[in-house]
Amino acid sequence: MFALVDGMWVPADDPAASAPAAPLRIATWNVWFGEHGFRRRGRALLDELRRRAPDVIALQEVTAPLLDALLDEPWVRARYRISDVEMVQAYDVALLSRVPVRRTISRDLPSDMGRRLLAAELACGLVVGCVHLESMREYARARSAQLRIVQAELRALGRDTVLVGDMNFAPEDELETAAIDPEVTDVWAALHPGEPGWSVDGVRNVMRAWVKGNPAQKRIDRVFLRGARTATSIELLGTSPLDADTFVSDHFGLEVALAPP
Repeated sequence: MFALVDGMWVPADDPAASAPAAPLRIATWNVWFGEHGFRRRGRALLDELRRRAPDVIALQEVTAPLLDALLDEPWVRARYRISDVEMVQAYDVALLSRVPVRRTISRDLPSDMGRRLLAAELACGLVVGCVHLESMREYARARSAQLRIVQAELRALGRDTVLVGDMNFAPEDELETAAIDPEVTDVWAALHPGEPGWSVDGVRNVMRAWVKGNPAQKRIDRVFLRGARTATSIELLGTSPLDADTFVSDHFGLEVALAPP
């Protein structure tokens, strides 16, 4: 992680950091790298995150312009650490934290799309992992393999873990679902049984339907919790349009609240 010190972003992980086990809120969002309304959508995203002030923010499809906007944003500069200060590929994942971080871990995954696991061990002991698994339906086996690797990495990092991000598979996708660790809780399913929780909703999100050319509805943005913490709430973000055909993203985000162990 990097923190702002005397106007410069400098490495800020602290292996000796400790913090009490307190309630945490984590937001995750695939922010869509598309050009449609990019500046307006980015501004709306930053305003929503500032308003909510989650303890940890996990983003997918972050591009260089959005990363620059994050690094320049006053509330980020004042209160958050950030995982990256420059891009090494066209789009990527990113983590921001208001909680001190003991260490940040990046693991490249077997991927045709440059995917990786980005994780932060918080000073309170929780490990937060962020991923954007391989896209497109024909990559089901690749996603299954990636998920197994990611879960093994997180287990090695700590007892209490939460994995968030764009998993690119829905509960009905059997191959990837079979790869989920049996100790893991799918938070949306646990707290909202029977509710679809579509994070991709081409009926509600007309921008998504326009981008993809179909009104598909899928719950592919997920929160997987393992360990002693319990989730007390989870909700969709960005469900209101900015105008007739523009939303913050073609995905809805998620915010989850976790109780201390």
